[in-house]
Amino acid sequence: MMAPQGRQEASKGSGMVAGGVTRIFVEGADLSFAPRKWPHQARSEATIDAILEATAQLLETGRSFSTNAIAERAGVGIATLYQYFENKESVVAALSRRVRETLVHDVASLLETACSLPLSEGVRCLVVAAVKADKSRPSLTVRLDRLEAALSLEADHLLVAAELCTVVASFLKCQGIVQENTAKILADDLCTITGALIDAAHNRQMPIDDFLIDRITRRLAAIIQSAL
Repeated sequence: MMAPQGRQEASKGSGMVAGGVTRIFVEGADLSFAPRKWPHQARSEATIDAILEATAQLLETGRSFSTNAIAERAGVGIATLYQYFENKESVVAALSRRVRETLVHDVASLLETACSLPLSEGVRCLVVAAVKADKSRPSLTVRLDRLEAALSLEADHLLVAAELCTVVASFLKCQGIVQENTAKILADDLCTITGALIDAAHNRQMPIDDFLIDRITRRLAAIIQSAL
């Protein structure tokens, strides 16, 4: 799949976030609910990390909360929070972006391993990485999905989808689908199917477990095999 419009602008000044995760959403990009201030030093990065983790924990409680509650749980003053974020919505948007950047990182970091494995095992390797957040913090991902829809972060989703599809297309080339346009289109289909199956599991309140991972793996591997 071709990168959506705006991706080039959003990649300016690409740097690193905590844990060595490559940034997709960067300073200067045209983002909804963008931070007031971007961190440039380790201390400010740590402050942002604390604010985002506090927000994640509050979301997991399932209760409503305020910026004051975020600041209190993060151990920072409310004035410090407002240095970086205009309101609660901008904090939630930043958390959403952090989670999605980590998703792309987790999948991309296993690309080389996946390419060295037989088809089904390689697909499963990438699927496990793709559902890592859903499996480890399911209540957080469900609540974030709902809030993302309310905040209209569709442009974010397009950026992340483009990055994920690039990784999957590289995997397909390793498997013998060398025609670039075919690999991109198929990668887009595979990402869409995976997302739909995960969303369906959430909607049915089904666990993100090995049964679902195996189901997704079989579906994707069969589609790839038919294209070889």
